[in-house]
Amino acid sequence: MELPEDAHVVRYASPQHIHDDGSLDSSVFRLRPQDAGLSSNWLEVFGDIARYQQLEQVRRLSRLNMRPNGRLVELNVGLTKRRLRERLPTLSFRHRPLAADDQYAADPSHSEITGLPPGDSPQAALIGDMIAEVVLNRHPAVSGS
Repeated sequence: MELPEDAHVVRYASPQHIHDDGSLDSSVFRLRPQDAGLSSNWLEVFGDIARYQQLEQVRRLSRLNMRPNGRLVELNVGLTKRRLRERLPTLSFRHRPLAADDQYAADPSHSEITGLPPGDSPQAALIGDMIAEVVLNRHPAVSGS
């Protein structure tokens, strides 16, 4: 399912994607060779609760080892798609919930950003920069950090 235009997603930016001055390295929005899309989490799937509560749900259900100096970078789906429409009409935000398994609880917020160019291409660098320009917020990846 395609996420609605008014939806918000967060993507984990590891410490290696955060510069010394606190700015974001846009490579966080580039595909790795083995990936078809970028993992993200749809905040509104948790209902009409405060943003900090939505973020706590993402942190609780994450299957990543989030570091205290990492960040959850927030994007608005519609704004991001409009910013990239001319250069990347294939951009899509897809809801891809994760089922529970032996190690993890189900994650209803998991989503993917798809339709991106290969991560090692010049176009990927440009697209990463353009997405980074529309980041709304950078939230701590770990509560209290």
